[in-house]
Amino acid sequence: MELKQLTDLGIPEEQAKQALELHTAELTAEQQKVTDLTAQLETAQKNIGDLTDQVKKFDGEDIEGLKQAAKDWEQKYNADVAALKVDNALDMALIGANARDVSIVKGLLDRSVIKLDDDGKLTGFSEQLEKLQTDKGFLFGGDEPADTGARIDTGLRHGSASEEITTAQARAVMGLPVEGGNK
Repeated sequence: MELKQLTDLGIPEEQAKQALELHTAELTAEQQKVTDLTAQLETAQKNIGDLTDQVKKFDGEDIEGLKQAAKDWEQKYNADVAALKVDNALDMALIGANARDVSIVKGLLDRSVIKLDDDGKLTGFSEQLEKLQTDKGFLFGGDEPADTGARIDTGLRHGSASEEITTAQARAVMGLPVEGGNK
């Protein structure tokens, strides 16, 4: 609509200008709405296309099979964690029982009857431990600490702090030639 068309209809020019301003404002608002709705429609169409592509990726997949596989892995994980807890509790119990070699003693136990109860205590263990301590007592030590150090024979007498070692003795212990010798 133009100003001339309104004035030709007999509308005074001032009123025609106001009517045109109102008309232009309404037209601009409606155009903005159309632009916004067009952008929303394009976004929705793009999202639908993306979702369709994602669904096509799973086309032919056995969803129930995947769910079952996930359940199986979860059960295996829980069983492995439970076995690890039993194994650690068993190690601690054998250390507490002064086992000289935990791995050897564990190998002699019937692990199928040893379980961990809700309180974290081993069941089916104490009977087997008592039998092993009776039958194979050499696998268990007393209260004395195990001698894990190395012994080096120096060929010298020890125990007297005032005793002096000669240079020749020290060289002999170290496998060095005697001073002034032919070696």
